Amino acid sequence: MKKYFFLFLLFLVTQPVKAEILDFSSYFEVDLDAPLPDLKALQEEYTYATEIYEPRYIISWDMGPTFDRIWRDVITVYGTSEKRLRAAGEEDLTEMIATLPKEFYPYIGPFLHSVPGIPEKILNMPGIKETKNKFPERIAPQLEGIEDLEFLSPYLYILLMPEMWPENQKPVEIKEKRRAQIPQAPYNPEFYANIFKSLPKGGFGGANARGERPVTDKLRTLNVTKTSPLTTADIIAFTNTLDGVLAFATLDNKYKIVQAGALLDYYESKNGTALDMNTLKDVVNPCQRLALKVKWAGLETEFSKPLAKEGFNLKDWAITCDKTIKAYRTILASDAKVASVKMYKRGIHNSFYQTLSPKWKDRQLASIQSFLKMYDTNRNDVIEAMKNETIIREKLKPFGFVMLTSPLTY
Repeated sequence: MKKYFFLFLLFLVTQPVKAEILDFSSYFEVDLDAPLPDLKALQEEYTYATEIYEPRYIISWDMGPTFDRIWRDVITVYGTSEKRLRAAGEEDLTEMIATLPKEFYPYIGPFLHSVPGIPEKILNMPGIKETKNKFPERIAPQLEGIEDLEFLSPYLYILLMPEMWPENQKPVEIKEKRRAQIPQAPYNPEFYANIFKSLPKGGFGGANARGERPVTDKLRTLNVTKTSPLTTADIIAFTNTLDGVLAFATLDNKYKIVQAGALLDYYESKNGTALDMNTLKDVVNPCQRLALKVKWAGLETEFSKPLAKEGFNLKDWAITCDKTIKAYRTILASDAKVASVKMYKRGIHNSFYQTLSPKWKDRQLASIQSFLKMYDTNRNDVIEAMKNETIIREKLKPFGFVMLTSPLTY
């Protein structure tokens, strides 16, 4: 039955999405024909923007005989300044606490007051400020009566919250639907014998009289686009390139692609085309993003050698690869993923998004839309992938969950 979940999933994926605050669809598009920027100048700019201090040494155990005078001046300025450097993630932590239900505050507030370095802005938040050195009043019934419970570490106060114990939560009552009783038809051997007599040798479903596959299955797509249908020949040609791609994935090439990816993320952030979690783009279109990084790394010629043996250029290979993977993902979709797609399409979580700060709201919406885009496929491509599921699985297996640097999320 697993094989037929894709029909239900395809139905859900093609349903219109309810109105949302922001549509991130354009962020996931990859333009492999876009001209490259001046990578040398961009690299210098990126290096300057990301390096706070140049240590001027290469090996940590050979730093020179004298203390660095510039570094001494830097730490002197910051050490005698009353300004506090904002910690990484401070704003995220503030927003996360602000979005929590107020019922949580008595159980996390005392702990926050006991942790060194927590910003005053957090400690003075209404509801958090009042919890300093205060023991929670509501205690889970499972813990009531324990001697010296008030000396429990604030780190564990969260366990005192009654709602943290599953047995204290009210079960969700689901009205059971009565299944229709399907009458059982008696087995009639003569009926099935007559069917097999009328069955052509090649079978139904478009096969010809000689029992061969339809001709379109054997043909390659000449003009590969993001909307052109996959054929079995396309999938076989793509899978034939994966041994060469695996051989290309040396440590040196991976390192160059990682560097190119960091530069690409910086460039997109600079131009306002990056997501807050830019790796979501790699999840949606792993092969097109990989191809883009290969171009930025200057490795297009080397990477394209195994592709050319199957008649692919870099762009056609990347598009065919992404379409194959998305169709393959759909085949493997579990009941839980199908249910998730259904809920997201119905907009069940939209009221929850309204309670989040703009930053977290955008992160959630981008994540949800990337999840839907992971299964952005069509019936033809899924059927072709089903025919070749075994070879797709065997050829992708050596990569694990990552093709060079791109996640192969299923």
